[in-house]
Amino acid sequence: GSKWRRLKVELEKRRNKQRKVEKDKIQVFREMKETKDREYQRKIEEMQAKQEKLQKNKLAAGKKRVGYRHDLHNQKLEEQAAADAARMEEEEKRREQLDKLAATVAVDVPYDPLRVLKDTESTVSRMKETDYIGKFQLFKIVGYEDDAIQGDMRLKVEKAQSGAGKEAQ
Repeated sequence: GSKWRRLKVELEKRRNKQRKVEKDKIQVFREMKETKDREYQRKIEEMQAKQEKLQKNKLAAGKKRVGYRHDLHNQKLEEQAAADAARMEEEEKRREQLDKLAATVAVDVPYDPLRVLKDTESTVSRMKETDYIGKFQLFKIVGYEDDAIQGDMRLKVEKAQSGAGKEAQ
């Protein structure tokens, strides 16, 4: 029995030794895993910090761009307002010049709408010089005048026949 006991004790020692080696291996593995996890976490934090820094830079650049565009827009509005003011001033000057010109050439005549239908002074003076009534034809006559019709032989023959009681043929 002592041999078995010694073998058992020795076997137990070997198992304990094996367990200790395995425990050490597991401990080493855990430490390596924790080191890797810490390193991975540090890299993630660095990437997040870089990302935040990039976001801040982008935000600052965006604000700068927005400010620049806002300034450009304001400048454009100011230029447009100045151009509008200059245009209005030119228009006012032009109106003043036109009013001055209109004042120099204005006719001092009372308002009379029937004046349009009246004869002018030159027409009245020409009418006094010569008698125009019956001297010119106002409208073009398309057809025959009364004298021409009365002088036509066919009409005279027809009148003679109708007076004699015969019908015209």
